Amino acid sequence: MPAKLPLKQVIAYGSVGIPFGAVGLPMAVYIAPFYAEEMGMGTALVGLIFMFLRFWDLFSDPVMGWLVDTKPSRFGRVRHWLLIAVPILLPTVWFLYNPGDPPVSPLMLGIILFIFYIGTTMVVTPHQAWAPSIARTYDERSRLFMWRELFTISTMLIMLALPAIMSQAGDVSFSHQVSLMGWFLIIALPLTIGAAVWLVPDPKPKSDEPKASFHPQAILAALRQQTLWRLLATEIFVGIAIAGTAGTFLFAAQWGFGVARDEASLVLLAHFVAGFAAMPVWVWISRRTEKHIAMRYVCLWSALTYIAYLPLSMSGGGFIPILAVAIVSGLGYGSPFILARSMMADLVETEEAKGGQNRAGLFYSLMSGAYKTGASFAIGIPYLLLGLLVGFNPATDNSPETVQGLMLVFVGVPVVSYALAALLIWTYPITRTEQAKAAAAINAGGQATLESLHPPVKEGDFHD
Repeated sequence: MPAKLPLKQVIAYGSVGIPFGAVGLPMAVYIAPFYAEEMGMGTALVGLIFMFLRFWDLFSDPVMGWLVDTKPSRFGRVRHWLLIAVPILLPTVWFLYNPGDPPVSPLMLGIILFIFYIGTTMVVTPHQAWAPSIARTYDERSRLFMWRELFTISTMLIMLALPAIMSQAGDVSFSHQVSLMGWFLIIALPLTIGAAVWLVPDPKPKSDEPKASFHPQAILAALRQQTLWRLLATEIFVGIAIAGTAGTFLFAAQWGFGVARDEASLVLLAHFVAGFAAMPVWVWISRRTEKHIAMRYVCLWSALTYIAYLPLSMSGGGFIPILAVAIVSGLGYGSPFILARSMMADLVETEEAKGGQNRAGLFYSLMSGAYKTGASFAIGIPYLLLGLLVGFNPATDNSPETVQGLMLVFVGVPVVSYALAALLIWTYPITRTEQAKAAAAINAGGQATLESLHPPVKEGDFHD
């Protein structure tokens, strides 16, 4: 594998982020309200269905990781899983985004979402686990994940702006807007996955390569590693910070800054655009220093800049102040995803150098579960604080003291979460030098003695 991948392969790999940029935040912003309002299911029932199935991912992600690590094909480790996912996702996307006339059965929505989440897991986990085997150098992994994140966020921005654009073009109903998003996914899925499968190499396991163990004791042994749990805990706190902000932003904009919902949506869009523009800068910093140092800087930047929301809201708020701080704080958005996933690729390689097993599927499934755990907590923690401690109610008038409590929660959750993430990653042990040692050991066909990093996974007589 070349030290620097050709640009066409990097773009083909990153393009798989396009369809899933239309799934993440847009699903929460548009699809859930669509079923709650247009399909007559109500917010409580829709919220319960979405939440339950999101926790199902915590089981399905490790299963998919096991399949990636232990069930290769003649195409390699990953390609066949992506190809299998396409025919599962296409009809599911059609029914999810074109449910017909209301009312929609809760059971039907649950079944469609269940299949949809299985299909997305069959793409996301293998796609991330693909990276360590195709990007073999320290900085090349950051480049690979940067392109993936650029495609994902640019698509997310288009999806978030699409309803406003369509409304300006004419009287387009909410159901037609949702249907158009579905057609975007139906077209993008086979094109992007086809490009990745066609252009990106997928190295086959060596015949003498040890088979990865997914015995519960092997997973627990992996989780006992300080390096792994530190990276997973960082991912949880980043998930809490990002999703917590998204879940309370409209409340803070309306009550803390006096900004209407339409204007608040533009502010949120500017926040994401700033993060999109700053990604190459943070990756450049990681190249000039180390990934964990760049991660430390971006988390500290986000923690410190989020504090500015509080005095600006107390001084009167307004559209310009919240827009300015949203852009400044948004410069840190998205880059932690790039750096953390690139660091995980280095950890996978280090473990392979020690024990001879490539367990990218397991490690990336744990990372995916960590982020989803943080994102799940991110709605519960702020909402519980707002409801039980602050007494905030968006449906009624709130006192100035209550609004101040709202702003303290809105600011406090991401500030504390980002600060803890920076602290956890402060002295991350897998540096550029250590990664080079692990790569050299794998290339030499031997095992490295890298005890300075963390103890290797001890599996003894574990069997699948």
